[in-house]
Amino acid sequence: MDASSKLLGGLLITLATVSCITGNKNNAGRKNLLKDCPVVGQYVQVGDDKVLSCDQKLLTDTIRLPLSFFTEDMEIVKLDGRDTALVTQCGVSLSDNYILIHSGFPPTAFKLFDRKGNYLTDVGAIGQGPGEYKFVYDAQIDEKNGRVYLMPWQTDNLFAYDLKGKVLDPVPLGIRCPKAMFKVDPEKGTLTVATLPFPKTPALVWVQDLAGNHIQEVAPGHLEVPWTFNNEILCNLNMPNVFDVNLLCVEPTRPDSLYHYDIENNRLRPTFTFNHSKTDPIPWHGFNEWPNHFVGQFSGPPVVQQNEHGTIATPGETVHYIVDKNTCKGAYFKIYNDYFGDQEIEWPSGIFSNGYYIRNMEPGNLLTEIETLLKKSDLSSDMRKKLTDIQNMIDENDNNYLMIYPLKR
Repeated sequence: MDASSKLLGGLLITLATVSCITGNKNNAGRKNLLKDCPVVGQYVQVGDDKVLSCDQKLLTDTIRLPLSFFTEDMEIVKLDGRDTALVTQCGVSLSDNYILIHSGFPPTAFKLFDRKGNYLTDVGAIGQGPGEYKFVYDAQIDEKNGRVYLMPWQTDNLFAYDLKGKVLDPVPLGIRCPKAMFKVDPEKGTLTVATLPFPKTPALVWVQDLAGNHIQEVAPGHLEVPWTFNNEILCNLNMPNVFDVNLLCVEPTRPDSLYHYDIENNRLRPTFTFNHSKTDPIPWHGFNEWPNHFVGQFSGPPVVQQNEHGTIATPGETVHYIVDKNTCKGAYFKIYNDYFGDQEIEWPSGIFSNGYYIRNMEPGNLLTEIETLLKKSDLSSDMRKKLTDIQNMIDENDNNYLMIYPLKR
């Protein structure tokens, strides 16, 4: 699975609906295919907020959009091939001049590279000592202040390191966080945190300084979740100065919304919700927000299997939808990578995080994908040459390659 994926994988299905795709793939990137799709929701007033409410019953079309519709270009970075620099296919964080490769499984130390792929240092280490960790839920590079921050699972501290990998004093959180996502403001020296709000957790989201002093916080209220690690807290941070919050509730599922944390007024402001046709039970689902669109996914009924340890439930078939913020027109959708042989992209509603779609690929897997794409009979001569050129620069003994796609703002 791509490094950018934050949800469990699911099977994409093609809905037997009337497609509103017009034109061919070559001009698709220059067209907003949503303009011919129906209106699928409306803005409703909820207290002081306007919330885009999408209705599943109104989603009738399926469109196939090019990645270039959402992104600026494709950058390929070959990571340093020294033994100390080797990584697996795992998460990635970026800043203007640095690349942070996350811990994979089995856990390994985070690794810091420059943006050209040169290895700089390990950041911390696996273990239980000061600055050591096993599993990390979120990470950020603070280039302005020369810091790397890691948020472990089950923690009451945000771990801090300098850009040479040296362990610094952690940032006290004041709240035990089972799972948490965060954003450090390098200019203000503040930290915004959103945590999975187990019972008796005093805050779902808050702002503090880096000495651990809470400035303000929002109590969970009705957003409290049961004591289970099967639920998730998601902050995708795809828009400047927006701290979005989405509780992905699996046990149990429930109707919910995507929120913005309004720091100025210290409240969670609902921005998007989805009305499911079937609500008994409510499907597994999640939301994401891009600059001009709301996107989401939901699954069919869970597949329940019995084994010697009990029952295991996995998502049913999953579909993805997109809604234009301005027109409220929407459809089920897929994305193909027109920078890379029109390859179908898995889990399209969840590909962007922190303003990027990033693939962290082992060379053998990347070569296999290219070989498959080169077998397509409808490749243009330019794309065939592009793929062949990429293929020729890869050696199976290389370290990983990053494919980086910045989200259009």
